[in-house]
Amino acid sequence: MDNAQIINQLLCRGLRLEPGAAPMPAPGEDLVLRVGGRAVCPVVSGPWAGDSPWSLAGGSLRFAGEPVEATVEVLPAPAFRAESDPAGVPLGRIARRYGADGLWAAVGPTCLFWASPNRCAFCLVGPAREAGQDLEDKTPLQVGLAAARAKELDQVAHVMLVAGLVPPAGGEIKHLIACTQAVKGAAGLPVEAVLLPPAFTKDLKRLAKAGVDCLDLSLTSFDPTVLSRIAPAKLGLGLDRYMEAWAESVRLLGAGHVSCTILVGLGEDSDQTLEGCHLLVEMGVIPLITPARPGGEMELPAPPDPEYLAGLYQEVAVYMRDHGLSLAQAQAGAARSGAYSALWAWELEPPDLVVRPLRNPDELKTALALRHRVFVEEQGIVQDTDQDGSDDEALHLGAWQGGELAGVLRLLAGDEEGGLLRLGRLAVRQESRGRGMASELLTQAAEQARRRGAEGLTAAVQAANVPLFARLGWQKRGEPFAIHGWEHQEMSLDLG
Repeated sequence: MDNAQIINQLLCRGLRLEPGAAPMPAPGEDLVLRVGGRAVCPVVSGPWAGDSPWSLAGGSLRFAGEPVEATVEVLPAPAFRAESDPAGVPLGRIARRYGADGLWAAVGPTCLFWASPNRCAFCLVGPAREAGQDLEDKTPLQVGLAAARAKELDQVAHVMLVAGLVPPAGGEIKHLIACTQAVKGAAGLPVEAVLLPPAFTKDLKRLAKAGVDCLDLSLTSFDPTVLSRIAPAKLGLGLDRYMEAWAESVRLLGAGHVSCTILVGLGEDSDQTLEGCHLLVEMGVIPLITPARPGGEMELPAPPDPEYLAGLYQEVAVYMRDHGLSLAQAQAGAARSGAYSALWAWELEPPDLVVRPLRNPDELKTALALRHRVFVEEQGIVQDTDQDGSDDEALHLGAWQGGELAGVLRLLAGDEEGGLLRLGRLAVRQESRGRGMASELLTQAAEQARRRGAEGLTAAVQAANVPLFARLGWQKRGEPFAIHGWEHQEMSLDLG
C-alpha cells in the first residue's frame, strides 16, 4: 500500500490513537500527520476512530494491528495558540491551524442561517462560538496578529477567511475585505475567502481588488436530495447563482484560483457528482472532492468507502488534466492544503494541448481576434468581419498550446427536432497547423455535443478540410457549393 492509498484510507476511515501515541488535539483543532511528507488530518475521536482498522502506536502506523511501512510524523500543537493579543484574548479563539501550513479564521457575525432550520449541518463556526471556542466579534487587527504569529512560530504559509451570510445583502464582504487587508499588512500571506455566492457579483470584484488571492464558493453537493438534508440554504440559493459567481470569480482571479468543495460519502448520486465536477472544471473551478466526516451537527451512518473515493479522484483528475487545471494553481485554501482530500495523489501531468470551452468574455474576445486573422486577413473569405450575430448564443471551444489560444470552433443549435448541432468557424492559427489541433477540436466538439444530448453534428466544410472530417467519421451530404467563392461540402456526423 503506497502513501496515497494510506492517506485516502485515513481520511475515510479515521485513526485510533493508542495510549502515548500522540496528544489529543485541542477543541477546534485537528491532529496533523505527515505521511511520506504529505499532510493529512484524519478523524481521531468518536465512533469512526474507535472502530477504525488504522491505529497509531509507538510512532508507527498499523492496519488491523499489523505495522505498515510508511514514514509518519506527528506535528506538534500550533505554538501561536498559546499566545494572546494585548487585551489578553487567546489567539486560539481568533484562528486555528488548517492542515500543516494553513490558518483558518471565521470572520464577521455568525451566519444568518445558523439560527434557522436551513443551517448547514456540517457548519463548525456556530458550534465553536456557542462553546466559547471561537470569538465572534474578533477584529481585523486580531486576525492579522494571529496570522503574523502563526507564520513566525508555525510556518503558516496561507490563510483561509470564512464568512457566513450577513445581512443586509453582502454584509459579510466588508469583514472579509478588512481581514484580508489586515492579514496582508501583518503577515503578507496569500488569502482565500470562503463564502456563499453573494447576491451581487460586484462584491466579488471588491474582494479581488482588496487582495483576495483565491475564492471558495462551495455548493457542497450536486445531489439535490443530499443538499436538502445537509445544506438546505445552499439548495435554496440555486445552481444558477453559484454558476454566475463561479464564472465571475474565474474571470477576476483566473482558472485554478477558484474552488468548490464537494463532500462525498453521503449517499449522493455519483453520476450527478461527476457531471457537476465536469461542469466546474469547464468553468475553471477546482472541484475539491472531499470525504465527508463527522462535525457540527452532521451525523454519518458509516465512513466513506475509500475505493469509492479513489474512483471519483481518478475521474476528476482526468477532467482537470484535460482542461489544464491543477491544484498547484491554488495559492491558498483547502485546495492548496491537501490535508482533507487526497485528490492531489491522482493528479496527472498536464498535456501540451488543452481543448476546452471558453470561460469568459475575455477569452471570447481573443477567439474572435483569431478568427478574424484567419478568415478575414489570411483567407479573405469575408470582408471586415466573420461575426454574424450568433456568437453570443454559441458554445465556443478553444485549443491552447503553451498557454496560448491557437485554435477555435463554435457549436450552434441546428435542427432541434433532429437533435442536431451546427459546427462552424473552425480556425487554427497558421503556425500551429499540421499538429493535430483541428482534429482534437473536432473530437472534443463531438464529445460536447454528446454530453448535451445531440444526436449528430452538421457543418459546411471547406474543401481542403473534407479529408480531415472524413477521417473522423463525417459523411458527405449532397454536392459541393460555394461560400464567398470558396468551395464547401455539407457534411454530418452521427453521434448515435
